Amino acid sequence: MFSTRLFCLTVFLVTTFLIGCSSGDPEKEPVILGKIELSDGWARPAAQGQSSAVYMSISNGTASRDSISNIASPIAANAGIHETYKGENGIIGMRPAPGQVIPSGEDLYFKPNGLHIMLMKLKEDLAVGDSIDVDITFNRVGTHSIRVPVKVQQ
Repeated sequence: MFSTRLFCLTVFLVTTFLIGCSSGDPEKEPVILGKIELSDGWARPAAQGQSSAVYMSISNGTASRDSISNIASPIAANAGIHETYKGENGIIGMRPAPGQVIPSGEDLYFKPNGLHIMLMKLKEDLAVGDSIDVDITFNRVGTHSIRVPVKVQQ
């Protein structure tokens, strides 16, 4: 009887300890059933020192939501997610839109006049026919890369 109580108390304490050591943050918990897919990517042409935009689809085929924590490209000094918006008096502008979350089983679209990846301070010209690499880091699945062609919108 005493050993059963001691056993139960030990199991309870060990379980409580292990739960207490968990981060509790669902974004940091282990993953991953399924995969994230990057597709249909392309970038706009632009001159060295200027900015360009990258468009693509991201499909979250994992069992969990995920969010984008970083965007990088060797072609640009800085990269990030921006959105096009209509301000007062109908003026169109752009603003940063970091921390995009993609629910499990859903897609995120980067497209003209909406969310897009902004490449700032280009290190060289981007001409039609070139291809560039873009790295997207997700909180759960890590970094995924895509090579996209440079072209004009059709």
